[in-house]
Amino acid sequence: MLPGMVSALMSCQVIIYVTAGAAKDGMKKPRASSPQIMFVDNDPLVRDSLKIFFDNGHAHYLIFKSGEEGLNSLKYQDIDVVVCDYFLPDMDGIQFLTRVKEQSAKVFRILMATLISDELRCEIHKAGIDRFIEKPLTVASLDTIINELICHMQPEHKMV
Repeated sequence: MLPGMVSALMSCQVIIYVTAGAAKDGMKKPRASSPQIMFVDNDPLVRDSLKIFFDNGHAHYLIFKSGEEGLNSLKYQDIDVVVCDYFLPDMDGIQFLTRVKEQSAKVFRILMATLISDELRCEIHKAGIDRFIEKPLTVASLDTIINELICHMQPEHKMV
């Protein structure tokens, strides 16, 4: 973990790793004091890498492989930051992040994609997505972007 991520997330205490279908009716979690991060990526290697990166006990996070799983989780979890890939098995990342905004308008939304075109840039802009990360993704770029977003979050989520 990079020093910046450690300092930004140092008050976080619990790790949550959710596999497909783990959120059930009536399982709404109480609001945690640290930022809640959701990752959605269909690539198992990316999901495993994210788990390893955040598996140090310094962040609350959820990891899903499809958009529908992530949207279902939003019904039961208070999420602050959503990071997703453009290529999902059931919808594209822009569709997913648009639906995230409809369900939870205050969520910061980050899109990751390997192939970027002018048309995709235009769609990202129209959807009002907060940040875009071009893959291949580096830990440093993810660390920087999440830290920037955490700094702009509500006072109860700001890290020292």
